[in-house]
Amino acid sequence: MKININALSIAELKTLQGEIAIEMELRQKEELQKLVQEFRDKAKSLGISLEELMSAQKGKARATGKVAAKYIHPADASLTWTGRGKRPRWVSEWLDSGKSIDDLKV
Repeated sequence: MKININALSIAELKTLQGEIAIEMELRQKEELQKLVQEFRDKAKSLGISLEELMSAQKGKARATGKVAAKYIHPADASLTWTGRGKRPRWVSEWLDSGKSIDDLKV
């Protein structure tokens, strides 16, 4: 079925837009359910449950944590920078004054 959207009024277009959003959500849920069932079937064929499979993956996540500071403000030790992300203002000011970043290394 092809709809000539050029012939629809704004109200009809808004109604259609709402119906499309609802249909898309339903189809996404159906696809997700199908995928979960496929994973359950595959896990079962391997002799494990989907829950066991998923819990085995939790320990494999990349560890994240604090990174040690590489640079420290010479006058205020509470100001540090790891060298990652956006450069802090105090580092930019230090460099703009003609000094070297090596002078800030921990």
